[in-house]
Amino acid sequence: MSNLLLEAKTIRALTDISEARTQMHITHESQTDPQHLPNPSFHWVMQEKPLSLLHSIAEHFHRDAVYFATRFDVLWENGQLMHKMGRTKSFVDLLMACECSLKSHALLSLQDLPPAEAYREVRSCGHNIHRLAKLAAYLPDRAAYQHLGAELAQLPVHIRYSLEAYETFFPAFVDRKYADQNYSETIGNNPWVVRVRGSLGVLVDGIANELSGAIPMDLELLLQHEHELREFAKTCLK
Repeated sequence: MSNLLLEAKTIRALTDISEARTQMHITHESQTDPQHLPNPSFHWVMQEKPLSLLHSIAEHFHRDAVYFATRFDVLWENGQLMHKMGRTKSFVDLLMACECSLKSHALLSLQDLPPAEAYREVRSCGHNIHRLAKLAAYLPDRAAYQHLGAELAQLPVHIRYSLEAYETFFPAFVDRKYADQNYSETIGNNPWVVRVRGSLGVLVDGIANELSGAIPMDLELLLQHEHELREFAKTCLK
């Protein structure tokens, strides 16, 4: 390794340590009141977290889930989106949050496999919430997995496009009772949406401690981890 590359990696690793030591961990408190969707609560975390390739991949999906959920929380009651397609767009954020959280749980349920193999197993599920929910086994209580797997199995992410959303919920020249999905019983039903959000909160909170905290103060270990991430990206993300 050239001195310049080593110096760059050292600077990056030290920066990562500094950032991780002051990072705030975001969790979501579960609520069931339809008028008050869960709001993020912030906690300072100074514990040391595992530094492994599998945990890093799972953490990316966990953070994606938190970000999608936060955007959903902000936009769900936004006045400019209080129409069918606006609500559908907001719901897709919740759908993506559920997918990402389930992927995080599924990855940590496959710790007996090599990280690349575990990732490919999860990736093979695509956007299929039902398959991801069956694969996830991190929590002993499977209630949240089963709820999301059952309720979201027939709501594909392609409803983010209004053309597909209309065909799914409001098909032209077809009686609504013959539509693929009933809008009034799903996205148009606020208590139903809040229950989905509640199950997502269970997943986010349930895995938060596993993926929170500061990275170890070991420069050699950090550089090795960076190398593992690079090799994983070359093998699995291209």
